Amino acid sequence: MLIKGDYKGFVNGYADAGSIPEDFRSQLADATAQFMAKDDMRSLISVEATSDSIGEDSTAYVMLQLHFSDSTSEQVGLSLVLQEDVWKMK
Repeated sequence: MLIKGDYKGFVNGYADAGSIPEDFRSQLADATAQFMAKDDMRSLISVEATSDSIGEDSTAYVMLQLHFSDSTSEQVGLSLVLQEDVWKMK
């Protein structure tokens, strides 16, 4: 979603997004857009899930490899929770 510029969809991908007032969610989407406009994030070209660990309590931890246009990459971890058959970010 981030690479495609769907910042509202990205914000709505958080587990608690439904409890956040719409105007604040809009502000979060705007802040995400500003963050992605930074020089170091504009060159993000792909994201690859490299490993995952799924718990018995409807949680998961996923390692992501971020690939940038200058041939560098960065690995980040992401905690997820299963809500209504959809994995959402914690």
